[in-house]
Amino acid sequence: MRASDELKELVRQAVRETLRKKDAVLDEHKLGADLGAESIDRIDLTFRLEEALGKALEDKILFAQPDPTVAELAERLRVMLEGKK
Repeated sequence: MRASDELKELVRQAVRETLRKKDAVLDEHKLGADLGAESIDRIDLTFRLEEALGKALEDKILFAQPDPTVAELAERLRVMLEGKK
C-alpha cells in the first residue's frame, strides 16, 4: 500500500513525463483544462501508472470523470489499491 503523498508524487511525475511539462504539476491542476491532456495522453498516462504500480488499472480511473485533478487521480489510485469501491 502506498501513502497518499507518495501516490500524489507518482501521479505528478507521470503527468509531467506523459505531457512533457517543464513547469510544476500541482495537485489542483485538471488533466484536460489545465494541463491539456487529450484521450491519447490519458491512455499513455494509464500505461505509465500501471508500470509504476505494477498493477493493471481500472478503466474508470482516468475516464470516469471527464477532467479529474491530479489529487483526485491520486485518490482514485489509493482507493483502487486498497480494494475499496
